[in-house]
Amino acid sequence: MSRLGWGILLTGWMGIASAGSLDELLHQIEDSRVHESQVDEERKARFLADKSQQQKLLNETKAALAKAEAESKALREQFAANETRIKDLGGQIRTASGDLDALFAAVRQFAASFRSDLEGSLVSSQFPDRAQSLESLVTGMAVPSIPEMEKLWISVLQEMTESGKVARFKAEITDAAGARKTAEVYRIGAFTAIADDRYLRFTPANGQLMELPRQPDREFLAMAKALKAANGEPVKLAIDPSRGTVLEQLQLTSAAVSWLPKNLQSLLATSVDVAVIGLLFVASIWAFAVAFERWLYFRKVDVRVFPSKVALETELTRHMMVIGTVAANAPFVGLLGTVLGIMLTFHKMGMGKTMDVHSIMIGLSVALKATAMGLLVAIPCVVLNNILRRRIRELTTAFEVSHGS
Repeated sequence: MSRLGWGILLTGWMGIASAGSLDELLHQIEDSRVHESQVDEERKARFLADKSQQQKLLNETKAALAKAEAESKALREQFAANETRIKDLGGQIRTASGDLDALFAAVRQFAASFRSDLEGSLVSSQFPDRAQSLESLVTGMAVPSIPEMEKLWISVLQEMTESGKVARFKAEITDAAGARKTAEVYRIGAFTAIADDRYLRFTPANGQLMELPRQPDREFLAMAKALKAANGEPVKLAIDPSRGTVLEQLQLTSAAVSWLPKNLQSLLATSVDVAVIGLLFVASIWAFAVAFERWLYFRKVDVRVFPSKVALETELTRHMMVIGTVAANAPFVGLLGTVLGIMLTFHKMGMGKTMDVHSIMIGLSVALKATAMGLLVAIPCVVLNNILRRRIRELTTAFEVSHGS
């Protein structure tokens, strides 16, 4: 027998010997089989129970999935309907907001323009800080609130109402010497202010009332005095319909022309007018003097005493350049005065922060007088130049005939 066979036989003999006997070994095997069978049954029972539980869970999960899919489908349909509704509402909102944006833009634009009017209005001397109340409406980025729009409406009504009143109030004014004092001010609408029988002007930059350095004529000062003495009776009073422009032009009138008549003083309102119109006046006198001198010379000249045509033309055209130069340049000098006058008008309005249409129209119309003066000088000079030139041609023709050329 091989060595492997002896090993197996020895192992089996040792196992039988440890079991005690074959019967005991059989009983052990039988008990082990029964125990294993019970364990298998318990495992099988647990498996079946778990299978039933898993099937129940699966059924419940399928039911929950079906319910969730149904709800998801309903939500998708509702979402699509909401998307369509949102688009419709968005279009309505854009249409409404566009109208509101245009409305609010118009409100802000009007508020900005009206604030400038309030800053330059004479009524603000009695009711200061009115323009500042509109600051949030003009500069704010949010939608204007109803109280802000009501405040704008109230300010407009107040300006309209106060423009038709003759009011009396205490205010601090600056006299012609620069001293400040408290005086009783009479305000005639938004046009004229009077204190201590003297006319005032309103300075929007600092909100102060100042006496005019140059007061109107005695007739108007007497009217101001009569207003103070009135006891509820109607009185005759002069107002400035331009809301201060006429009085400012009176103040700006150069003292150098104070000796002139009143109508000429109103014509020469500024130093620019004095320079331009004075230059045109001097040029016109010079041109007319030359034209008169040439005309007298042409009447007595004898063409036969001149040795040549060149000598004759040289003598006849002497000083004629003055008339031609004045005729050609007078309109440009007047136009220069107009441009400077317009520049001064807009500069004054910008410094005063006012955009009054009356002030603009009066300033521009006054500035145009320089151009009108230039044309008044140029047109007669052109006529005189043409007449004298024709006379020169006649004399040169007479010279040629007398000398046979």
